[in-house]
Amino acid sequence: MNIEDIIKNHLKKIVKEQQESHISEDGTYMVLSNLIKIKDDIETILSFKHQSDFPRLVTGEHAWAGDHLTTSADDIEEVANFIKGYFEQKNLSEAEKKSTKLCSRGISAAKSKFKVYPSAYANGYAVQVCKGKIKGLDGKKHCSGSYCSGKK
Repeated sequence: MNIEDIIKNHLKKIVKEQQESHISEDGTYMVLSNLIKIKDDIETILSFKHQSDFPRLVTGEHAWAGDHLTTSADDIEEVANFIKGYFEQKNLSEAEKKSTKLCSRGISAAKSKFKVYPSAYANGYAVQVCKGKIKGLDGKKHCSGSYCSGKK
């Protein structure tokens, strides 16, 4: 099964499970086609990274290009963390869900990043901070709280 089929199947499951009528098959298609377009555009940009003019095209008078890449990377990371957090939470047993508390580092980082807390996005982000997968407010990645039991 290729990545497009995997993403499409997961999105269909999310839509069905959450009974979100505002996300249609066409909406799912748009999300998938946008993901493929983003992937293709990134590959195009990366194909020029060894050209001598490349650094000049994303800095200096063309700094807008680098700025767009940076903000886009932040947005994509946010969505990736949300989706990853959703599926990680979904795969936890009921006992694990009840026993795993968010660490204070994760909660603080989520509260500073999101306007609404708690929310699915913010909790997914907090889980990733607690697991040490993304940086907390201290700028460091390290496992915290009950997500670390048995890890060093």
